[in-house]
Amino acid sequence: MYIYVDILIITNIYANFFLLKTTARLTHTPLKNGKCIVGALVGSLFSLIILLPPMSSLLLLAVRILSAAMMITVTFGGGSSPRELCRTGTVFFLVCFVFAGIEYGLAVLSGGRNMLWHNSTLYVNISLLTLVVSTIVSYGAICLFRYYMDGKNSSDVVYDLIITKDNKTVSVKAVGDTCNNLTDVFTGKPVIVCGMESLSPLLGENMPAENLSGGKGWRLIPFSTIHSDGMLPIFKPSEVIVKNSESGSVRSADVYVGVVDKEMEHAVFNPKILK
Repeated sequence: MYIYVDILIITNIYANFFLLKTTARLTHTPLKNGKCIVGALVGSLFSLIILLPPMSSLLLLAVRILSAAMMITVTFGGGSSPRELCRTGTVFFLVCFVFAGIEYGLAVLSGGRNMLWHNSTLYVNISLLTLVVSTIVSYGAICLFRYYMDGKNSSDVVYDLIITKDNKTVSVKAVGDTCNNLTDVFTGKPVIVCGMESLSPLLGENMPAENLSGGKGWRLIPFSTIHSDGMLPIFKPSEVIVKNSESGSVRSADVYVGVVDKEMEHAVFNPKILK
């Protein structure tokens, strides 16, 4: 079988783009198309090892790990901690495993005539239409799965949020809502929305929300709802613990807290913080 380098690179960029987009979707990580394209391009260059002489299994494993690490760092590295990158990398490996299985299955069903496996790299000579349809269908299925899982978590369960800031702690009742897609524009971390009154032990009594952003550790992010839009003051707490009032399960959440100058029966968070 002849291997066309231009087709190899282009198809790998395309496939890697969807792999990275799928990873971002599953981990709820904001991802711009520009960074995704750069990451996909970096990953596609490693596909050229299919042109090299046979390599040992250990060396191939090292190359694969290096390839994934570079792709994840280039794509998701801005503002993410090493722990978050490791988590994202794990999800990326799982996504690659599923997509590779689908691709291999399609190649086998075709009789294997248009398939070449060398140096842990699969080259499949399939039509552009087949490639586009298969990736879009796979991506759509994963998006539906993600939507279902988020919706499943956003039931009527009431949670206890234990928020700590400057050695002060307050407990706030909260509910999950997938419609709360607020994230910090610099780090991409989710934002929990709380009423100012419920946070008064942390913030001090009678402090207007519009003045909060003037203090150290505060900043403003844009928000938009059906009824209004504007700027929301947020801060990074020392710690946020989410406790399920029904099951008693406890989980730490790496989030920001937004404060609104009105009374709220419950704070609102996106269930993705429980992942």
